[in-house]
Amino acid sequence: MPNLIELKAIKDILECKFYVPAYQRGYRWSKQQVVDLLEDIWEFAQKNEMKKDEFYCLQPVVVKNMYLAENSEIELIDGQQRLTTIYIILSYIKQNILPKAAATFSLEFETRKGSEIFLKNLNEARKHENVDYYHIYSALENVKEWFESKGDETSVAIEIYNKLLNQTKIIWYQINDNIDPIDVFTRINLGKIPLTNAELIKALFLKKDNFGSDSKKEQIHMKQLEIANEWDFIEYSLQNDELWYFLCNGLEEYETRIEFIFNMMAEQINMEFEEPIALKNNEHFSFLVFSKLFKAKEKRIKQEKLPYHKSPIDELWLRIKRYFMTFEEWFSNRELYHLVGYLVSVGMKIDVIKQETEAMTKTETIKYLNSKIKDSIAKKEDIEEWSYNSDGRKIKNVLLLFNIVSLISNKESNIRFPFDRYKKEEWDIEHIHAVNSEMPNDRKHRYDWLKAVYDEVDDKTLLDKIKSVIDKDLVFEDAAFVEIYSEILAAYGDNEDVNNISNLTLLDAKTNRSYKNAVFPIKRKIILENDRKGTFIPICTKNVFMKYYSDDIKQMTFWGNDDRERYLVAITETLKEYLPDRRDESERG
Repeated sequence: MPNLIELKAIKDILECKFYVPAYQRGYRWSKQQVVDLLEDIWEFAQKNEMKKDEFYCLQPVVVKNMYLAENSEIELIDGQQRLTTIYIILSYIKQNILPKAAATFSLEFETRKGSEIFLKNLNEARKHENVDYYHIYSALENVKEWFESKGDETSVAIEIYNKLLNQTKIIWYQINDNIDPIDVFTRINLGKIPLTNAELIKALFLKKDNFGSDSKKEQIHMKQLEIANEWDFIEYSLQNDELWYFLCNGLEEYETRIEFIFNMMAEQINMEFEEPIALKNNEHFSFLVFSKLFKAKEKRIKQEKLPYHKSPIDELWLRIKRYFMTFEEWFSNRELYHLVGYLVSVGMKIDVIKQETEAMTKTETIKYLNSKIKDSIAKKEDIEEWSYNSDGRKIKNVLLLFNIVSLISNKESNIRFPFDRYKKEEWDIEHIHAVNSEMPNDRKHRYDWLKAVYDEVDDKTLLDKIKSVIDKDLVFEDAAFVEIYSEILAAYGDNEDVNNISNLTLLDAKTNRSYKNAVFPIKRKIILENDRKGTFIPICTKNVFMKYYSDDIKQMTFWGNDDRERYLVAITETLKEYLPDRRDESERG
């Protein structure tokens, strides 16, 4: 039997008898937490326009039925701090303001015999008997102080009482009788892993009432197994970082990544409701949307007595699978993988792409994606005018596209751009030829820099000067070092700070740090060493340092004006279908 999940109004649990087991810590809510809960409910009660089905949602409460000889109690595995606070609020209202209010649920703590009696008669004289009673009574005083601060206690109490009972709901998560509650408690609390929206939604999908009015036990069980297995496959697939970072930029972390799909679907489904659920600051938004949807479908099943084969569960689960299968298809197709991956990397949402290409053929989809890529860089200005300091984001996007289009253009290759590494390793733009402002300052850095240059240069006069500075220990003499530093830059590239795209390339942060301040031959050496070790180097970055874009391949020791010009031509030619000015020229030609 699967775990039970449903939304319960506070009025629906007033007759429950809750048992708080010894493995839980005692009640410890602070004054701020108590006041925050009251203020949230009060703010909700003061809303001018309340939608028909609108409610205030509390965090999940995890429970398990206990079958005892005399009566049935409910073991409270998680959520006792919230329920105890609600108990205190309702008790205060009944005992001090609204005596005719309904009696609330009962609570008993395993570690505090007689706690049920204390809770029914909250007495200041007993608050020092133990630390739990002290905190419970302190919370009562905080509740009293809050009501008194509002002025008209009676009218405020009526508002809070009505909203708390009728329009405040908890996510009720009842675990299977065969599950060890201590294991669940340990996972949620000690492991700091709360119930995710995905787990709550999974319980909705596996609820037997969703499988039709004439469903047999065996049919339900088989369908539940099918959904559970497919669910696990989707989650397992999404745990592959290559797929995951193709779909998103990893800005949000998900304990269960299938929740990413549910969040996208929930926004779409919510727009279909006559009374949408408010999205603002609602961490359980996707669960609440699916819960509302399932409630409507469950009602339809009962009213129309739908048989198993007409149950809406199949249609809804298929909708989820189609989301995933679309993403999987794009991921598997090399061209779609690169086009979609680029757009996601520069900020376009994957669900927007999916919705807008829903009815398109593959050819139409590729055309659509290319048009969106053009839009992402379609500014009527030459990329030659872009600067590292003011246009870094645009340059980074163009260099990313340069790498991607270079890969797509090679139909014989099966190499794919690693979006996961691009995002996780913080790739950025880096100067090909070092700029003057990057001169090393500390002694060790200066020594390492000169030693690296010494190993690479082929000018005997310069070699002798470098050796002299090192041998005479003049590395930390500013005048001597600045002189040799300037000579090296003059020999292996001009002294001008070149900050446009012709002197920039794409590389990961680790490699950037390893060669910062190095002149071209040193950077080239590090790039080639990393490439030999199997480190992924973007194809266009490798081409730069191999001088594949340059005419003079005999000169490998500096990155000069001719190299920059040829590199810029390679970028603009490769991207001519996407760059506005280049497209205009090709159309005129």
